[in-house]
Amino acid sequence: MKNWPNISGIISDLDGVAYRGDYPIDSAVRAFQTWYDSGLPYVFVTNNSTKSADEFADKLNRMGIPAASERIITTSDAAADRLVKLLKPGARVLVIGAPTLVRAVEDRGYVVAQKDVVAVVAGLDRAFTFEKLAMAQLALMGGALFVGTNPDHMLPDGTGFEPGAGAILKAIEIASGISPIIIGKPQPDLVTMALSILGTDPKSTFMLGDQVMTDIAAGKAAGLPTILVRTGVAEKGPLPISPDFDIETLASIPVMAPKIERDF
Repeated sequence: MKNWPNISGIISDLDGVAYRGDYPIDSAVRAFQTWYDSGLPYVFVTNNSTKSADEFADKLNRMGIPAASERIITTSDAAADRLVKLLKPGARVLVIGAPTLVRAVEDRGYVVAQKDVVAVVAGLDRAFTFEKLAMAQLALMGGALFVGTNPDHMLPDGTGFEPGAGAILKAIEIASGISPIIIGKPQPDLVTMALSILGTDPKSTFMLGDQVMTDIAAGKAAGLPTILVRTGVAEKGPLPISPDFDIETLASIPVMAPKIERDF
């Protein structure tokens, strides 16, 4: 094992790191409690677009992990924010995803519709149907923009795994022949947003995740050192990139941050 450098901040994934589905990971709960008490700042970044930052904060706090919504970045908000840069106000958008994603798009002033749309925004949708696939296909083949929250093929749950948003995006892509603009990890956007919140030195701010091809890739794309924890998705190798540190649980990470003033 490498010697650990000083850690000034943590940017952490959620599912597979802090919990699996609705079940907290005990070693993670203890680690985040210790980091909070010691003043080590952290921000959560999640590819999951089915909950708001407030809902994730409530979930984490119920599990015993100190969290504030202002320090949780979701792909539902990030995807809706990207639309602001790409579309005119009041544009019609087809949203395939959870109610949280729908609300995020509506909150930016767009009209959520099923036809005559200029963009398709897709994320994890546990009510995904052939009819929704057909609507997305028609819109995209007619020239609509395609935005996807994240490419995760699967998600850890309490007993195993479930299909992720990436499985839905791939179905739409195959049906339409159009590839999505990806907002979440492995793109660096969420990580750079989190870094701006932390205000810590990128050289000593670590990206923490359970998936090499999303979490670790995003951290490296943002120029951060990375930690892979083996409590979530077990990817099959060989993989094209490697984390700087590879650990079994968060208990392996030392705390070396000084006491600082917290804002939550």
